[in-house]
Amino acid sequence: MGVEELMQEVVEQLEKLVTTKTIVGEPITVAGRTVIPISKVSFGFGSAGGEGKRGEEGGFGGGGGGGAKIEPVAFLVVSEDEVKLFPATGKGIDIGKIVEAVPEVVDKLKSLRGKKGKETEKTEDTEPEKSTEES
Repeated sequence: MGVEELMQEVVEQLEKLVTTKTIVGEPITVAGRTVIPISKVSFGFGSAGGEGKRGEEGGFGGGGGGGAKIEPVAFLVVSEDEVKLFPATGKGIDIGKIVEAVPEVVDKLKSLRGKKGKETEKTEDTEPEKSTEES
C-alpha cells in the first residue's frame, strides 16, 4: 500500500467518526425540558512512507495515523416557553445554572453512568437510581 492509499484510508476512517451527531448530540428530554449537548471536534492525521534500495535489499515502508478530540462547548436547554444556551467552556461557567435549569438531568445522567459496564437494578418506581458517588 502506497502513501496515497494510506492517507486515503486514514481520512475515510476519520470521516466515519465525525458526523453531525458528534457535533450536535442526541437530545435528552426530562420533565418537559430538552437538553442538547453541543461539541466541537478537532482532528488531525499524517502519513509517511519511504523506499529502500532497489533489488533484494529494497522495499517500501509506510505508516499513517490520526486522532480526534471531542470537547463539549455548550448545552442548549429547550423548554415550552424558553430556550437557553449554557457555555461549557471559558470564564464564568456556572454548572449550577445548568443543573437548576434541568435538575432531573443529573439523576438521569447518574443512572446512565451506573449502567456503564453493568446492569443497574430496576426498582418498582420510575425514578432513576441515585448514585452515592461524588463527582
